[in-house]
Amino acid sequence: MRNRISVFIDEEKLSPRYIPKNLPHRDGEIERLLSFFKDTLENISKSHLKTIQITGGVGSGKTCTDFRFAQILLEQAEEQGINLKHVYINLKLQGKSKVVLYRNILEQGASEIYSASLSAEEMLRRLVKYLQDEKKYILISLDEIDYFLKHTNQQIVYDLTRLNEINPGKPCGVIGLIVIARNTDFHQNLDKSELSTLGRNYVEFKPYTSSQIIDILEQRVKEAFRADALSNEVLEYIADITVTPTVNGDIRYALDLLLYSGHLADNEGFKHVTPEHVRKVHGETYHPITSEDIQNLSEREKYVLLGLVRFLKYEETPYTSLGEIRSSCDVVCEEYDANKIEKLEEIVQNLHDKGIIDIKSLTKIGVSGLAAEDLSRYLDNLIERVKSGMD
Repeated sequence: MRNRISVFIDEEKLSPRYIPKNLPHRDGEIERLLSFFKDTLENISKSHLKTIQITGGVGSGKTCTDFRFAQILLEQAEEQGINLKHVYINLKLQGKSKVVLYRNILEQGASEIYSASLSAEEMLRRLVKYLQDEKKYILISLDEIDYFLKHTNQQIVYDLTRLNEINPGKPCGVIGLIVIARNTDFHQNLDKSELSTLGRNYVEFKPYTSSQIIDILEQRVKEAFRADALSNEVLEYIADITVTPTVNGDIRYALDLLLYSGHLADNEGFKHVTPEHVRKVHGETYHPITSEDIQNLSEREKYVLLGLVRFLKYEETPYTSLGEIRSSCDVVCEEYDANKIEKLEEIVQNLHDKGIIDIKSLTKIGVSGLAAEDLSRYLDNLIERVKSGMD
């Protein structure tokens, strides 16, 4: 009999939502972000809004670094008796329009005055007046701004970089606006005035190297796995996979490999993760869809994705139609005691825009990027990941 003790001690430490206090190889980026606000806390009542751009590829640590930097800044503010909040918005999830975005900023930054009935402009005016009157301050981070600007024509950059002009007698109370994107291509969606106010303060994140990935994984392994559950050989193998051109240093994918290889080892009764476990997981699950992508989907999007992949799996077909997705979604919703999906076409388009599914036509919708012989195994894994995300 093989050992049935789990290789994990805390698998949540591999979650994309876990932010370690120590971020290996991102100290320089954190220090650079802090340097922009070096004088802000010393004279907070006279500090005007500063705009910073963070750019880097998928899995390069942009979001984790932004959160850790904000934690440090908030700790420094608390030591000085300054009431400072960090408002983080993922524009794929919380920014479908200007109104939705500003509503989320107001709800996070000044929940005391939140009202869903306000217009977009009224929300910003109400926010600034509240911060000024109450001597409170916020730092705003907008993640996935490139996605938002690609899918809307709304000038949020113009609005948010000019908050000091709402009541020009004193600073607006928003000490910083941080925009996070994969690269600077989103500048093409901005007019000259927006580009001007966005400024030229950049923090660029390079892809992790193999040795850097090993350092990061070693730290996570100590927190997530039992001692001796992973060898250096396995860590080096995962790092080698992660730096290949297809994965391009995506640390999220490396953490997914750790997580699902650990699950496979548990399922097979091993007391440690082997290279073969990693090899199987990588071969069966490599796809641009990550655990974080799934966790960040709305509940309705998860139902639709689950309905789609179930149909593809059980009908053994690479594509399906919108009508067949609807029928499959009805079964999923009944299983989870949820209301039937409305605006299915819109949700399917959103999943396509997020890179989760492919749309060839209304009768050819699927999940590509895999050879036919691997698709069935991949869909099995994806179904479990989507169902886990619903828990």
